[in-house]
Amino acid sequence: MKPHSALIFLALVPFALTIDFDGWLNIKIQHTLNCGNEQFCHRGTISLKSIRSGTAVIDQISLSKQHIEELKKLAETDSFYSIRTLVTSADNKETEFLSSVKAQAFLENGLSDVINAWILPNGAVIAVNFQVSNGSQPMLGNKNEYKINSNFYLRHIDQAPVPDTASYIQKLEREREAREKGELKDNRSFLAKYWMYIVPIAIFVMISGATNPEGAAPAAR
Repeated sequence: MKPHSALIFLALVPFALTIDFDGWLNIKIQHTLNCGNEQFCHRGTISLKSIRSGTAVIDQISLSKQHIEELKKLAETDSFYSIRTLVTSADNKETEFLSSVKAQAFLENGLSDVINAWILPNGAVIAVNFQVSNGSQPMLGNKNEYKINSNFYLRHIDQAPVPDTASYIQKLEREREAREKGELKDNRSFLAKYWMYIVPIAIFVMISGATNPEGAAPAAR
């Protein structure tokens, strides 16, 4: 089985403009086919010299007849073809991600899949997943070797804005100090300032009126 290489150019200009980090990225691809006593074994690698440029080199093995037979057995029971990816970069330790696709769909799609790496603006990869399209195409290769056709994409994730808790606490502290010094006037209405005292009294009056109704008819003489 000879490995083959593919150079993937990603036209993701908005991604390149918004990412805050640049560096190399390496993704090892492993699968569960024809692995002997091992749960996962080598399928290929994806290498990026620059995350900002988004240019990836994919190097994968060709599947043998034994691989295809195992895939067909999985397809017969409507089972999944499982993949593990091990991601490393200059600033992050190795991270493991698991994904899977239906074996039948992988076969029907001619051993073609799409690999997505979801990445934060700081360059950290938070997920890698595999998927196949809904199309149907023949497998490329001969009776002994079958080529895997993969497309790789970096998916940019915008981080949600973080509330400025420290500034808010400082504002509350300044207002408290101003009130203690008498520098901050309380312009609230009477009800707004003392509602916590008025409401219990009002409830008490309502309950008293319900239990001791007035205006009852006078007794007959």
